[in-house]
Amino acid sequence: MDLGQIMISEYLVGENDTIADALKRIDETGKRCVFVVDDAGKLVAALADGDVRRYILSHGTSKGFVKDAANYAPLMVKQGDEAKAKQLFDTYSLTALPVVDSEQRPVSLVVREETTRRKRRALEKPLPVVMMAGGIGSRLMPITAVLPKPLVPVNEKPIAEHIIDRFNDGGCQDFFLILNYKKGMVKAYFDDLERDYEVSYIEEEEFLGTGGGLKLVEGRLDDTFFFTNCDVLVDADLQSIYEEHKKTGNAITIVCSLKHYTIPYGTIEIAEGGEIKKMTEKPTISSLVNTGCYLVEPSVLSLIGENEVIGFPDVALRAQKAGMKVGVFPVSEGSWLDMGQPDELERMSMVLNEE
Repeated sequence: MDLGQIMISEYLVGENDTIADALKRIDETGKRCVFVVDDAGKLVAALADGDVRRYILSHGTSKGFVKDAANYAPLMVKQGDEAKAKQLFDTYSLTALPVVDSEQRPVSLVVREETTRRKRRALEKPLPVVMMAGGIGSRLMPITAVLPKPLVPVNEKPIAEHIIDRFNDGGCQDFFLILNYKKGMVKAYFDDLERDYEVSYIEEEEFLGTGGGLKLVEGRLDDTFFFTNCDVLVDADLQSIYEEHKKTGNAITIVCSLKHYTIPYGTIEIAEGGEIKKMTEKPTISSLVNTGCYLVEPSVLSLIGENEVIGFPDVALRAQKAGMKVGVFPVSEGSWLDMGQPDELERMSMVLNEE
C-alpha cells in the first residue's frame, strides 16, 4: 500500500456546517470522510459517510449540523510522525488520515495513492438479485429505438452488465431478469457472455410496471432479495444494507440518495401583508430520493395482484398500510449513478472511466 500527502483544506468543515453540506463535500472529495475544526481552527472531530447515515436513520432527517453527527475521537498523527500512518491505515482500513501540528491544527492529509473503486464487504450469505429489464426506455430515445435499455453501452459495456458485475463483486450469484421490450436481444447477449454467475429470464407478456412485473418471480424466491432497475448503479456496502434491513425488521428497504438541488434563481419568502421576509440567492435544497434499488422480503409479493399494473413505490406504500415495515438505507449523492437520461448517461460514463 502506497501512501501520499495532499492539502487538507478542501476536506475541512466547521462544527456548525449543515450535514447536507458536509455530505456534499464528502462526495466532492471522494474519500468518504471530512474533518471537523472548531472556531479556533483546531481539529476536533471526523465525519464519515457512515456517521451521516446513522444520523439520518436515527433522526429521520438530514437537517442537522456536523457537530450532531461527528465522531469526536478522531484518529490523527502529529507532524513529523507520519511514519505511524501506515500502521493506522492497516489497522483501521482508513481512506484518509489528518496530520496536525503541536496545537492540533490540521496541516495535511495522508491518503492512499490509488484510483480504483474502494472495495466493499462481500455478503456473508449470497442473495439473489431481480432486475427490471423490460422497459422501453423512452427517456433514452432514439438510442432505445435500436437497443433495449439494459444493453445501452456505458464505456463499451452494457449498463445491465455493469449492474450485475457490481452485485457479483458483492457476493451475489443468482440474477433474475424480467424482460419484455426487445427481450430476444437481451437473452442473446447474456447467453453468449462468458460469466461466473447464473442468469434466469422471466418474460413479461404485457407491461405491468415495476411492481406488477416483480410479481412474476413469486414462487421462485423464498428468501430476502435485492431488486433493482436496469439503469442505476449504487456503490454501497451490500452487507451493511442487509444488516440494517434485518436489524430493523423491514419488509422493504429502499436505498435512498441524499440529492442536492440548486435553484438557479434567487428565492423570496414573504410575510403577511406581502412584505419581503427573506431573500436567498440560488439556494440548495437537499432531499432523500429513491435510487430504484431495494432489499425486499418475498412476503411482499403476496400484496401484488396477478397481472396487476403497478409501480413498486406503490407496492411499498401498500406494504406500509398492511402493517409491514418499510425503511430506508441512505447513501451519498456520489454513490448513485442514474443513466435514465442522456446527460446522466454521460456523467455515468465519466465516473466509471475514472474507476
